[in-house]
Amino acid sequence: MQATFADSPSITETLPRQRKPSLPPGAFAEEPATPEKVLFNDGAPILVSYDEIPEWYQDNEFIRHGYRPVSNSTHACFASWLYLHNETVNIYSHLVPAVFFLAAEGMFYQYLQVKYPEATLSDHAIFAFFLLTAVICLGLSTTYHTLMNHSLQVSELWLRLDFVGIIVLTLGDFVSGIYMVFYCEPLLRQIYWGMIISLSCITIMILVNPRFQGPRWRTFRVCTFVGTGLSGFAPLIHGISVFGFAKMMVQSGMPYYLGEGGLLILGALFYTMRIPELIKPGRFDIFGCSHQVFHVLVVLATVVQLIGILSAFDYNYNHGECRLP
Repeated sequence: MQATFADSPSITETLPRQRKPSLPPGAFAEEPATPEKVLFNDGAPILVSYDEIPEWYQDNEFIRHGYRPVSNSTHACFASWLYLHNETVNIYSHLVPAVFFLAAEGMFYQYLQVKYPEATLSDHAIFAFFLLTAVICLGLSTTYHTLMNHSLQVSELWLRLDFVGIIVLTLGDFVSGIYMVFYCEPLLRQIYWGMIISLSCITIMILVNPRFQGPRWRTFRVCTFVGTGLSGFAPLIHGISVFGFAKMMVQSGMPYYLGEGGLLILGALFYTMRIPELIKPGRFDIFGCSHQVFHVLVVLATVVQLIGILSAFDYNYNHGECRLP
């Protein structure tokens, strides 16, 4: 079965509606056009190959086909939700979960009211905040993958906003985690909240400020990004020193944090190593490429984190010293 699959044509070669535009030699499909002209040729959506898109649009040489032409049209970009191309899975793998997490805002409020009738306004707010950060992150990612073929300027803008979304979700992770670690220690909560909010704001300003763009500032941007993520170890280590490892495992939901981290690391490995398309270029143009695997693992990690927050809250609600009579 594997040999037969490997020898068969790539899925992009068998797309019934794929068309290639007629381009002059050496030219790219980046001239402004109406959405209808960009999207369709004799009723079929136009898709182009890696070699037919401009250099700024080229990101993964192992994804050979299925690209939308540069459109210079927001309408054309969003209309591409309606047909299959090599960003379809990237779009829907975050669009659908974003809608789910948005709907979960109301569902979690009702769930907490029923199962934890004495939950405070702060308890409700923590869950609402985490879900909101997930919606923002996934929504910005969806929009970036939708608009990445619009133009160089729009693509660069939304790529930066995509990174901002990652920081926002990281903020949601840490704010909720710190709340559970120091559920009965409001002063420590506020200190660590102040730290992570400050670091997140600094990182976001660096990501969106044009002054810090370009290769010269690449290392600086990466360091601030990584530094913000690593800062999450500080409250965990502090919590272990105060409460002990065994109690922290249940009080903070640490096993779920570790699971979340493992999924994110696995996703990053797929993303950076570009597996499986590296092994078989062109085979995973539409389905199964590394970026799609990364997207799915990010969503799974977010779900694991949400379960961890709920598990930690259940422990603190029933055993927290500040709740005991």
